[in-house]
Amino acid sequence: MTLSKFPAVMPQAAAAVIEAAEALRYIQSSTGDLRLRDIDRANDAMRAAKSLCLSALAEGQKQPAASAAFMASIGGPSSLAVFAGHLAQIDAAATAWNDAWSAWLDTLEVSELIQPATLDRDGIETRYIARTEVIGDAKAAPLRGSQALADLVAALAAVGA
Repeated sequence: MTLSKFPAVMPQAAAAVIEAAEALRYIQSSTGDLRLRDIDRANDAMRAAKSLCLSALAEGQKQPAASAAFMASIGGPSSLAVFAGHLAQIDAAATAWNDAWSAWLDTLEVSELIQPATLDRDGIETRYIARTEVIGDAKAAPLRGSQALADLVAALAAVGA
């Protein structure tokens, strides 16, 4: 017999997937300036979701029948194979999203991403490079309207997130 932590890991994975979907939907539906920290939040959430889902899949493979029954009890996929299939679809959409936002960054001027700043500590001014906080609505519109973002949001929605 192999012990499995699937009943503890799967709810964490589900919560992480929901958090990632919410962060991505926020980027997609927000208006006005786009905060770069919102992109960071979405990407961090996607990383956490992938990590937890892979952990859940590994734990589930220790007790496949019990894991499938547990997933069904919380409204999840009917089998580990279906779960793995959903993960593959989401991963492919996430790769396209990563490529899309990286390409979008390439359309921005350096001065739209970083600027010189001054830090004053104890009367001593120090110059450094600061990341900008926001990208204007017009420049953010292509990212918000990207097909890659729509596809990733749809892939997450397909699993109920």
